[in-house]
Amino acid sequence: MRRPLPSKLFKHGTRTELFHLVVEQTCEYLRSEFPELADLKWRIEEVPELDRGEALTRYTTRKASMTIVLYRIPIERLSFKGADLRAQIEQSVISAAADLIDKDPWELIHPS
Repeated sequence: MRRPLPSKLFKHGTRTELFHLVVEQTCEYLRSEFPELADLKWRIEEVPELDRGEALTRYTTRKASMTIVLYRIPIERLSFKGADLRAQIEQSVISAAADLIDKDPWELIHPS
């Protein structure tokens, strides 16, 4: 009997654990680098609740509570083919945080 082939999915534990780790690390970076994001909070949900005909989104923001809500399955499934999953997660976190403080995501990636 042949042994199972190792998978990149289990290098850091499960895919869900990797997702949580990347979100946590990216949020910590944003909190430490940008004073306006010092109170940033985050939550992860599997999928957003949608009404019929509503477009699927990767995240939502709640400015009143300085919270971003990231939707794991859309982020993982709607990523570009061949793209690095970690980069896709980081991009979604940065885009959500930028929306939260009304900035362009590039301003958080390349601060002047």
